Amino acid sequence: MKLPYRLILLATATLGLPMLHAQEVPEFSEDAVDTAFDGIPEYITREDETRRPGEVPAMFRDDAMLDESHSNQELGINVYTAPSISKIFAQLDNLPAIPEEYVLRRRPENLPMDAGKLALEMGYLLADGFIAVRSGHMNDIKPIALDLSRYGKAIGVGEKMNTYSASLLEHAEKGQLEEFKRILSSTQEAVNEELTALRDPDLAHLLALGGWVRALEASAVAIEQRFDAGQAAIIFYPDAPAYFNEILSGLHPRTAKRLRVANMSGHLEQLASRMTLAPGETPTPDKVRAIRESAAAISTIAVGEGYEH
Repeated sequence: MKLPYRLILLATATLGLPMLHAQEVPEFSEDAVDTAFDGIPEYITREDETRRPGEVPAMFRDDAMLDESHSNQELGINVYTAPSISKIFAQLDNLPAIPEEYVLRRRPENLPMDAGKLALEMGYLLADGFIAVRSGHMNDIKPIALDLSRYGKAIGVGEKMNTYSASLLEHAEKGQLEEFKRILSSTQEAVNEELTALRDPDLAHLLALGGWVRALEASAVAIEQRFDAGQAAIIFYPDAPAYFNEILSGLHPRTAKRLRVANMSGHLEQLASRMTLAPGETPTPDKVRAIRESAAAISTIAVGEGYEH
């Protein structure tokens, strides 16, 4: 059985721009898909007990992760590779517009010295670019693209980032959202390959974490503004924070201390709890607000307070 279109999306917004094409997710058996409410399968709002620790949640996997070809094995691409940024940003589809004050955020003027912090902030930057284009802020893409180049150089992937940043800027200026999203996904793939070659896959996971938290927070705000239980259900995905907590638990102790992982981990556990719905339970505005508050707390730890209220 194929899942309904809206179940492939995770969470944020659109401001008058065309909606992205749906992405397919793995099939689930009839027995595994109990209807919780309004056609939303119940499995999505509870943790997947079959997912192994460190395994990317089903909704974050792209086709490459399921391809067991020799070339992919050499690159280390499998269900333990960092989540697909394009699948994470599929949250942005089919939801109300993000309030203006949440479209842009203040970004640090100085680059952090720590590689883990660089990766986290780079994930936020990728999300910033996507959210800005979705919201029609084409004039704000250039500084984001320039920042991506700066961060790429600092993290050791400068040459590729320069090329991708130029492409992102070009498609943003033309309003070509589909191409922008494709290049954004290619950017992550290129960065992941470089980081794998540098024997530092943790950075790829931290990049994905940054992008996910930024997208989740913006999604929750958009849903709060025009609440609809059916739309809200898609951010109730406890596998996501559970997965990222597993990744954080494997970081080197020095990296974990610098990133304040102990604090971040507590909020991720809280998020997993707040995202879990009991059988027959539906999302409410208060539950969405609680998710947004947890995501905001993680953002403050990860990159500091940053919205232009």
